[in-house]
Amino acid sequence: MNTHVENQPADLPATATAITDCPVEVAVSAPVSVGQGFRPYDRFGVTIAGRGGREVSYTRDILRVGDVAAVLALDPVRDCFVLIRQFRLAAHLATGRGEVVEIVAGGIEAGEAPEAAARRECVEEIGIAPSALLPLYRFMPTPGATDEFVNVFLGIVDSTRVPVEAGAASEQEHTQPFLIRTADALASLEAGHVGNAFLITALQWFALNRDRPAVRAFLEGAA
Repeated sequence: MNTHVENQPADLPATATAITDCPVEVAVSAPVSVGQGFRPYDRFGVTIAGRGGREVSYTRDILRVGDVAAVLALDPVRDCFVLIRQFRLAAHLATGRGEVVEIVAGGIEAGEAPEAAARRECVEEIGIAPSALLPLYRFMPTPGATDEFVNVFLGIVDSTRVPVEAGAASEQEHTQPFLIRTADALASLEAGHVGNAFLITALQWFALNRDRPAVRAFLEGAA
């Protein structure tokens, strides 16, 4: 019987059953500070096996962000997300559109659990705490430039209590929370109007997983 799958080369080598990142043998020097601004910026020396197994050495500069908690805030009763608008200098420099639409996100403090950071960031950025949190996934937005590692949650909120403005005054943070129907948010994603990875991945996760039994049970229990 011919078991060849159309459009799949028959001579592909066997691979692992899942896509997964792996550890590697590498020598990394102690960090050398390149600068200390809003976040630390460190330089490292790296020695690793390159093409043909030959040893290669180089330097890399890394922006030290660390662990982050992010929340896609959802009001299941009103079927809407609570998102924020916030000025981002990098977006302004790259695209001229510095007022970025985002989900709640912020750094996890030393000794703080990701769930606790997620609740705190919700209070700071959308003015209310979630009544329940569901861990979704973890990802690195830009592993070539920063050690930022994001823990994403789905958070259940009461959107009737969301203020017009929020943000942590101690961080000179100014956020503008707003509500958008889930269908409209997903339509914006499909149309290519969503421009940052946090929001793109969160909306894609919701679109792909909202009808899973475990997710439906979470939403029904939190509603």
